Amino acid sequence: MKAVRNMCKGIVVVCIGFWSMQATAQQKSSVKIAVMASPAEDSIMLRWAPVNTDYWRNANVQGYMVKRYTILRDGKMLPQPEEKVLTTQPLKPLALPQWEKVVNADERWGAIAAQALYGKDFSINASGAAGNNVMALYQKSTEQENRYSFALFAADQSWLVAKASALAFVDKDTRKNEKYLYRIFISGITGDTGYVYTGAADKRPLPAPRDLRAEKTTKAVMLSWDKVLFSNLYNAFVLERSDDNGKTFRAVTKEPIINTDKAENKEPQQRMFYIDTVPKPGEPKVYRVRGITPFGQIGAASDTIHTTVMEEMNAHPSITGTAIMNTGVLIKWTMPPAPVKLKGFDIERSSALKKTYTKINKQLLSDKDSVFMDNQPLRSNYYRIRAYTADGRSTVSFAQFVQLLDSVPPAAPDSLSGLISDSGIVSLKWKANTEEDMYGYRVFRANGPDEEFVQVTRAPVKTNAFTDTITVKTLTKYVYYKLVALDGHYNPSEFSAVLKLKRPDVVPPVPPVFTDAHTDQQGVFLQWQPSTSEDVVLHKVMRAVDTAWQEIAVFKNADSIRQYTDTSAKKGVKYNYVIAAIDDSGLKGMSKTLALQRLDMGTLEGDKTLKAMIDRDNKHIQLKWKRAEGTTRIWVYRSAEGGPMRLFKTLDGNVQEFIDTDLLVNTVYRYKVKLQRQSDGASLFTEEITVNY
Repeated sequence: MKAVRNMCKGIVVVCIGFWSMQATAQQKSSVKIAVMASPAEDSIMLRWAPVNTDYWRNANVQGYMVKRYTILRDGKMLPQPEEKVLTTQPLKPLALPQWEKVVNADERWGAIAAQALYGKDFSINASGAAGNNVMALYQKSTEQENRYSFALFAADQSWLVAKASALAFVDKDTRKNEKYLYRIFISGITGDTGYVYTGAADKRPLPAPRDLRAEKTTKAVMLSWDKVLFSNLYNAFVLERSDDNGKTFRAVTKEPIINTDKAENKEPQQRMFYIDTVPKPGEPKVYRVRGITPFGQIGAASDTIHTTVMEEMNAHPSITGTAIMNTGVLIKWTMPPAPVKLKGFDIERSSALKKTYTKINKQLLSDKDSVFMDNQPLRSNYYRIRAYTADGRSTVSFAQFVQLLDSVPPAAPDSLSGLISDSGIVSLKWKANTEEDMYGYRVFRANGPDEEFVQVTRAPVKTNAFTDTITVKTLTKYVYYKLVALDGHYNPSEFSAVLKLKRPDVVPPVPPVFTDAHTDQQGVFLQWQPSTSEDVVLHKVMRAVDTAWQEIAVFKNADSIRQYTDTSAKKGVKYNYVIAAIDDSGLKGMSKTLALQRLDMGTLEGDKTLKAMIDRDNKHIQLKWKRAEGTTRIWVYRSAEGGPMRLFKTLDGNVQEFIDTDLLVNTVYRYKVKLQRQSDGASLFTEEITVNY
């Protein structure tokens, strides 16, 4: 066993096993053994795993039993499933001496599984290895949990190890026309069972991994592909590379590439990544990837991706000198020897170090050039040289600053305009200056055209707009503004023309808002939310038939009255209503106009026309009425618990009943129905009825 243990030393696994993840996902259910199947035409491969350490240890002692139930034959369900025990003796992990052959055949995974099953201790040393965060997770676990996780993980990577660990079985006595239910359980514990239902008809070709991508880095290429789409099928991958343009492929790694992000408190990544170091940059490479199942089966190859990794571009151009000439700025540079072929140079310029650089040469300069004349320089210039390689990469020099002499100020700002809001916010704007070295603007303000203007900008404004705040409650009727422009050397322009703005007189109160309005037998009912302005002293209710407004009620703010019923409104007359809030300065805030008409609540002559029936089983009240000749429209009115009578439903004139389902138990309802006649347009109500629901 010491030899086997020595084989395990230095092998650091940075991934939790496929089946251990499956087992964890199933712990909340009653299933204690997770099972998968891979059907073929003449056999069915089975894989399983207990859901936790205790079941694993128990199963290693007791062994596993496999039973098969034939459910379907020739597409028809059998009257009684045919039961067959496939394991005459419980399946148990191989004895320690027998593991030597397994280790010889599969040294890496066989050694891990044997150590997990029979090692005297099972410590993991991940020092200096990749994936230390994942190793820290294992080191915090108990030794038995480590043994369990590593044993299941090793079985994931090798079908031979899975069989030796009693975690796999092949049923070779199968028929193409049958489907089976397999039951795997620990010997002597029939209640803890795993199931899988399958048959030859379920055989499917293994899919190809999707979305293979390649990103070139220095002397290497980073490959990635989607691993979530088939995460329940593939637990590892084989990345293959072709050096002869796709004619032949070989695996990039000796061992399959496994998932390394299933650590505690870590969200799984959507993609699998691998960086392949290319020994000879400049040669085209073709990559593809295949998935590996827990049965050791290799799936179809993905689409190929072609890439060529180039040598690192570690040489940079350097500006060796600049000179201000009569015709412009002369720039000189050098380029040290580079490991790749150069294509040429671009000269880039910016007005500030951190602003965008733009190319100023019309055509790409030759790789032999080292001098360039900028015939149209700015007052402030930041130059840099960009060198291009033949394969399209580029590298750039450090920037060098060239300052031209500047004593000419910018033009005076033009087209100054502005607005003052009721709250005293002043919004100014003007036509932006077009000088290339423009820096900003300073804004000045005064209360009179002959008073001294005071600067209101703490720092120059970089845009052609400015917002100021002034007081509006003042005897000064106007406010005045002017501004100057500054260039990069702080040369000031002449003042702009003075802008005269009128202050708003005062701010009127916030208008009241109607919150309810309807007509009933008493008249027109109005309810409102008063103005929220603090200086409001009165609220007035005003009414008009056409345009002549009439004050019909006045309430002091201290009264806190928020509703009023207009009993003087005449029936059939349409009125407009507003609520006016008046502040201590006499300014008004008017609500929106509300149009209402007091209804004629009279009834139809003759016998009672409205009847009601309560259906408590179906939870509704059925209204019926006699339809008057020539009725064109019907309105149903309802009142609940003594409330006002309100319009509840509008119906066609030929309707003679209505079912009310919008009801509350132990509630008294009152109903009226209004019928409109076509002959004279008159509208009359039925009598009112009361229903105790």
